Amino acid sequence: MVLYLLIVLFGFAWLAGRQGWRRLRLAGIALALALLVAAGCGALPKLLLRVWQSPYAQRPALDWAPSNAIVLLTAGSTYPPGGPLEPGYSAYSRIAETVVLYRDCRASGARCTVLVTGGDAEHTGEPLARTYKRTLMQLGVPRQAMVLEKHSLNTWGNAMYARGLLEQIGADRVWLVTSAHHLRRAVFSFEHFGIKVTPVRADYLRGVWTPLPSVYNLYVTNAALHEYVGMVLYHWYAWRGRTQVPPEDEGTTG
Repeated sequence: MVLYLLIVLFGFAWLAGRQGWRRLRLAGIALALALLVAAGCGALPKLLLRVWQSPYAQRPALDWAPSNAIVLLTAGSTYPPGGPLEPGYSAYSRIAETVVLYRDCRASGARCTVLVTGGDAEHTGEPLARTYKRTLMQLGVPRQAMVLEKHSLNTWGNAMYARGLLEQIGADRVWLVTSAHHLRRAVFSFEHFGIKVTPVRADYLRGVWTPLPSVYNLYVTNAALHEYVGMVLYHWYAWRGRTQVPPEDEGTTG
């Protein structure tokens, strides 16, 4: 998203130069450079994420109910040469948090079910839920303790398709696991479909002050802007009373 904004601003400056609008050309260049410095040197991602993530900085107390559902929101996949599909590079913190919760829940003597959500948003031929199931099993979560939701293509769909499965599980408490920067939009989606959740953050993104623009800060800024735009879009879905996943929003998850 940051790259698109930079392209738009530099493109505007180029067109203004072609038209002989010198001041507009300089304004476009200045805005593009300001965005690059603000995003790349850490100021913009720090500003965007400070309030956005702060409600989820601390993990909740593990007050287990008699029956619990731990909902894992997936975050893409990767396909190493010669091997099966694996969870994406940004997914392992979510997987680790899910496994920690599951083990603690089992140790308490409570009933625990892991609901893994995610369809084939990337058109790999395999739902994300099935890909993540293999990794969870390798980490000790038994097959019979997992329920797979294999139809959703985005966060809105995660919530929509999870509703029926959670009713079948009959959980007294639902624990929602995803990245801190994604939790606000995820909680909004689940609550829209009448699902009360306890949010649990996995990774926690932060901007880093750097003297020169860094790729990391640009990545973090892009992730934050994606969530802000996504939240506006989901508020519009809620206002329109949408209970289906619009075709134009398909193709992204987590």
